[in-house]
Amino acid sequence: MGKDPLVKDIVQPRSLKERSGVAKTCCAVLSITIPMVVDDMNDRIGHAYSGMPDRLYVVDQSGRVAYKGGRGPFGFKPAEMEQSLLLAILESQRSQKTQGKVQSPRTR
Repeated sequence: MGKDPLVKDIVQPRSLKERSGVAKTCCAVLSITIPMVVDDMNDRIGHAYSGMPDRLYVVDQSGRVAYKGGRGPFGFKPAEMEQSLLLAILESQRSQKTQGKVQSPRTR
């Protein structure tokens, strides 16, 4: 069996600049279009969110964790995550409409 041409040998990054470069390469090779965030070299965020080996989160516009998935890949439940994402979007839209109604008398 031949080696997958998309898979590259990646050396463990030793700096944030190198880690960011690996992330950019990953996004390019895998055609990832969603925002990617790179943790610091101490993996502070990964440890805070129990991100190993993988974990999926939905964070709403106010910074609140709206969904915390199980450890991946076996704990991934895309339907649950999708539902939480849709609810977060609807809540955001509802909040914006409410704020618009409250603000409109001031704009008169």
